[in-house]
Amino acid sequence: MLNPATVTELAKLLSFLGNEQRLNILRAIAHEEKFAREISEEVGISRPLVNIYLKQFEKAGLVTGTNHVGEEPPYLKRYYKAVPFEFALSLDLISKLEMKEDEF
Repeated sequence: MLNPATVTELAKLLSFLGNEQRLNILRAIAHEEKFAREISEEVGISRPLVNIYLKQFEKAGLVTGTNHVGEEPPYLKRYYKAVPFEFALSLDLISKLEMKEDEF
């Protein structure tokens, strides 16, 4: 996802990362593993929405999730941590992107 090949892919990436709630989730798990409830409480977003965003982040390769078994309910918790990445946007990058014919 962080290596867009077309203008459309770049626009989708910028739209995805241009969401304040998603950025707050990444900030919350940038240096420490947390489970969805902790993230939800920290950033002030409902747990179902945090779970949706976390699944999107995992699919995009920006977050990893690992299951931990505990001794108290809920016995199975999924912890999330951001994957370090860097994205640089430049006019040079934009000029090298392909433009699909259906983008006209």
